[in-house]
Amino acid sequence: MIVALLTGAGQTRGGGIPGVRLAGARIVGGLMLANAVVEHPVDFERCDFDTGVAVPEATTRSIRMRGCYLPYLEAARLHLRGELLFQGCRLDWMSLYAARVDEVEISGTTLTRPGDIAFNGDLLTVAAAMYAHEMQVEGQFRLPGARVGGYLELDGSSISHDGTQAAVFAPGLRVETGLFAHRGTYLATKPPFTVEGGVNLDAAEIRGGLWMPDARVTGGIRLSAARIIGPVDLSAAILESLSTEALLADHTHVDGAVLCHDGFHAQGTLSFLGAQITGRFSLGATSEGAAPSILNGTVDLRQARIGTLCDDQASWPPRLRLDGLVYDELTPQLDARRRLSWLARGEFQSQPFEQLATRFRAVGRDADARRVLLARQRHRRSAQGPAATLWGLAQGATVGYGYRPWLAGFWLLGLLAAGTSYFAGHRPQPTSRAGSPHFNALAYTLDLLVPVVSLGQSNAWDPMGTGQVVAYALILSGWTLATALIAGVTRGLARS
Repeated sequence: MIVALLTGAGQTRGGGIPGVRLAGARIVGGLMLANAVVEHPVDFERCDFDTGVAVPEATTRSIRMRGCYLPYLEAARLHLRGELLFQGCRLDWMSLYAARVDEVEISGTTLTRPGDIAFNGDLLTVAAAMYAHEMQVEGQFRLPGARVGGYLELDGSSISHDGTQAAVFAPGLRVETGLFAHRGTYLATKPPFTVEGGVNLDAAEIRGGLWMPDARVTGGIRLSAARIIGPVDLSAAILESLSTEALLADHTHVDGAVLCHDGFHAQGTLSFLGAQITGRFSLGATSEGAAPSILNGTVDLRQARIGTLCDDQASWPPRLRLDGLVYDELTPQLDARRRLSWLARGEFQSQPFEQLATRFRAVGRDADARRVLLARQRHRRSAQGPAATLWGLAQGATVGYGYRPWLAGFWLLGLLAAGTSYFAGHRPQPTSRAGSPHFNALAYTLDLLVPVVSLGQSNAWDPMGTGQVVAYALILSGWTLATALIAGVTRGLARS
């Protein structure tokens, strides 16, 4: 009878609003409307269906169900002009595969299909908004390739699925006005958005931002190659993944901020390989009065491009991968010693040291920049062969690899004092040359130390025994200092 009414068997009374409305009814037999054209809205309240509702490839107006039970809704390729409302209903599963709907509201609904697809929204097109507040879903919730012209809201929903694919499986999803997964607002407990089985938003395009504060996700979140126009808010979220990444955002573009702070907790790797974040990336930072963040895993920022990187020393992860990372700002402005301990959490690569030094120079902290570059040279030296290591030790000790050229002056003064003291008590023998200058221990030592330039002392006086060893040591030291100084100055000029 209901099918007959919906397909035009009844007559519309004048002055009324046409439609089918039932409350508190038990509906026996299948409500099958495949390929049907239904011109009027349908409204069921507190109704029980013995079998499911099937409207595949149908064309209809609004369908509204409140507090109903039905085994399933099959609405593949449905074309609905109006609202699809399932509020507080209980079903095993729903399919809106490739359907076209003006607006979807499935808040408070329970879907129970463990180990299988509970909600099939593949290629679904929603012209306006899709609301799925405080749902309880046992099974997979799918939206791959779906298009939502307004908001997509999942506030307070709980979704669990044990399968090879993520519990929330939505690669290629496109949302025009933001994806929201806040705490719920209708229930007194205000439950957080909770997922057991992971979230897949690979290659998604979300305008208006991705908002998941306080979310609880076991199995990790995938955002690879996604494009987010607006912020990614994971404040106080808890992401856990023991076998995969807690957050995989490789090659993601975020035109806004990424907020992993204020009690953010990640158990597993955070990967932003090749990501671009135009705004602030708050990684473990803590606002005043907020809970500390916990990062238990590797943070991979290789080849990433970030506007402002903001962190908190108390929340630094145990391992970092920073090779190729470029950032315009780095806050807080810690000194070189603490930032070097930050870099030490990853394997040595030259580029992260250069990037940090560049940032220090940009804010006028040249001394910190030199300290960072000096540390880079020391790390590089430890990976070289024996000969290069010895030469590196000499450069480091004498001129600080060119970053501390004044060290050569101290060495020169020390050697000059030692040589002068020695030769003042161990006067060399004069050579047989006529007209030799009067011996001067200071001038003689300086003549030995300074290459090329001659003061006439070294040619006029000839040391004997131990004096020869001292003289040769001073000559060798002088050449070593000169070579290291020239190499260091040359490196400095090249950097300039």
